[in-house]
Amino acid sequence: MAGLLCLALALAGCASRPGAPGTPGSGSSGFGGLFGSGLSPALEAQRLRLKDALKGTPVGVDSTGDHRLRVEVPTKHAFDPQRTAVKPALAAVLDQFATGFKPHAATTELQIGAPADDKVSGRIVQDRAASVRDYLVGRGVPISRIVGLGRAEGAGLELLVSDRPAGK
Repeated sequence: MAGLLCLALALAGCASRPGAPGTPGSGSSGFGGLFGSGLSPALEAQRLRLKDALKGTPVGVDSTGDHRLRVEVPTKHAFDPQRTAVKPALAAVLDQFATGFKPHAATTELQIGAPADDKVSGRIVQDRAASVRDYLVGRGVPISRIVGLGRAEGAGLELLVSDRPAGK
């Protein structure tokens, strides 16, 4: 009996935890975290469109464990060593990204993580992220939807799109 009580309490805690799949403000529907990508319908539509548009390229398009859309472009296709200018291959990816982001800009937000390489300073990382931001703004992405610039977790340029928290 005590085991059943513990299980019931654990399930109740999961169901009421803010940001848990299927709870208000989580940005996902009831079974989204259990089946498929776990993304909200808007982010899932963007993921599928980008995956199709970028098929056959080394660009990664997937979802994260915290229900964000993640696009990663390998550094060698994004920037020249010790440079901050957007390379043509990255520009093509950013054009596709902007096309899908703009219709959902009111309900989503974007973080940009720039890659480092062996000889890159923190300043170059920030300038790379700013170059990507400026490129996207020039393609119609509202600057107010870009909520963070910084260093990428992985080895390439990282774009992380999440549902905008309620009330923001």
